[in-house]
Amino acid sequence: MKRTAKNLSVMRTEESDKHLKIIMETGMDQSRATRYALKLTARIFLATWLDGHEERGRIPDFRVQYRVKR
Repeated sequence: MKRTAKNLSVMRTEESDKHLKIIMETGMDQSRATRYALKLTARIFLATWLDGHEERGRIPDFRVQYRVKR
């Protein structure tokens, strides 16, 4: 089955451009970085909902803790 490409138009802001630029530091182009950000966000939301940390459809309130490399 052949897939038809669909375009998505999104209003860009200074903030979204800043975020996109950070993701693109990995070597991704704008399209791939945008798709990656959408996929990552969707996975985080779904995992939060399935684990019962938040009701489905609600944006999770998550805080990230990380260790500083020494």
